[in-house]
Amino acid sequence: MVTEQASRATEPELVREVVRIYERYAVEVVERFDLCPWAERAREAGRVEPRVLFDSDPSQQRSALEAITQLARDQRVEVGLLIFPCLDIGRRDFEHYLRILRQTDSERYEPGLGPFAMAAFHPDAEPDLGHSDRLVPFVRRSPDPTIQLVRKSLLDELNGSTRAGTSFLDIRKLAEGLGVANERETVSLRRWVAERNLTTISEVGPAALAAIFEDIERDRRATYAALGLPATPRAHPG
Repeated sequence: MVTEQASRATEPELVREVVRIYERYAVEVVERFDLCPWAERAREAGRVEPRVLFDSDPSQQRSALEAITQLARDQRVEVGLLIFPCLDIGRRDFEHYLRILRQTDSERYEPGLGPFAMAAFHPDAEPDLGHSDRLVPFVRRSPDPTIQLVRKSLLDELNGSTRAGTSFLDIRKLAEGLGVANERETVSLRRWVAERNLTTISEVGPAALAAIFEDIERDRRATYAALGLPATPRAHPG
């Protein structure tokens, strides 16, 4: 349910605007700078499905689990998004929230048979170009806390491998013409994407992305205020 503070707008209006704000991030940041190998293809094919969850209590995960179940049943969906505009939570606590959600969801299936891989996106993150892994939170700086669900069959397609527990990418599938030293080499998909993003952001400069993030945040605050949705603080310790 939408909070009472949001009573000045109907729920469909709120959902539409929350999704619009997220899609600014997806298009203006992720797709513009080519930070995700499946994002644009999945969106243009109509295979991305957002769910806006108005939860404000991070100890409650029922609605998230229900949304995951619904998305799993729709084979059209390759990428699901759980967007939490009312969840006032720091990045590390949100990552902990995801760990619990991932564990709870996995217990509903036989080992290794859960439909989605999950990743946490959160607006609290500063750029750190010291290592590709430390840059990941900045790349995932979505307007609201968000969980990305990627269907494992899509990852298998990108990986070029269906072996359980592996994460390998055929460089020739995604990096043809990018000057990779050895195009026949197979590397971790996560590592390949992270290293590629580090190169991209080092070249364009993190300030270019930060300016877009700030403009999206201004849009978010003004829009949520107009609709009566509380704009939760985005400064959390740690």
